Amino acid sequence: MTQQQTNTDLKRLTTFELIKHHAALESSLPLLTPESQELVKAEMELCATFKAKKLDQIYYAWVNNEDAIERAKKEEELLKTQRKHHESQVNQIKSLLKYLRNYVPMDGSTLQGENYQFTFTKLTDLSVEINSDIEDWTQQEREKYCIVQTVTTTKHTVVTSLTGEVLDESTKPTTKTETIPNVDAIRTAYEKGEQLPTGVKVQQNYAIRRKRLLNKPVDALSPSHSTELLSELASATGY
Repeated sequence: MTQQQTNTDLKRLTTFELIKHHAALESSLPLLTPESQELVKAEMELCATFKAKKLDQIYYAWVNNEDAIERAKKEEELLKTQRKHHESQVNQIKSLLKYLRNYVPMDGSTLQGENYQFTFTKLTDLSVEINSDIEDWTQQEREKYCIVQTVTTTKHTVVTSLTGEVLDESTKPTTKTETIPNVDAIRTAYEKGEQLPTGVKVQQNYAIRRKRLLNKPVDALSPSHSTELLSELASATGY
């Protein structure tokens, strides 16, 4: 067993404590007898060994956490993809319900199943859906159905000393201009029966409320049933 000059339990010391202890041993060498110096040097070597292992542990902790970060990023991407998938499914299901509300004869403003009821309320503004690039519209269509939006953002920067004295002050405006569809003009043209650009669709939109009918317990919707619903929407609407 390696002898030590001190009674310090080196295994219990932290990295910082090992570094301090090593430095203290080294500074004590000139004050010791040759015999004591040998013990101190042996203890310094042992201290250096434990310190090296502690430093390696810091490295391992670093790379392990980097790996964990990368795994978390990948997991976030998977969750994001899955969330987008389900959001798309919800939107498609809402489209199917709106299609049924618009084109299937029924009494009142509800669709009722065995366990659930869907109630539709007309929204004030017509829904405008644009599935084309305005750059592909004709010059006449752009002039009639587009507007130019200019947004100016002002950045005011003040640099002061710690005592509050103003050292520098500047104001820099940034302007962004872009051409965007004029949805109000599109709605007005639709209501007048005028021709709209290709890829532009206007329709009555509805808020949909769901109500549970307390008739009997509802069975869980199977994945195959969900797929059938969306296939039904695709064949009916062309989505």
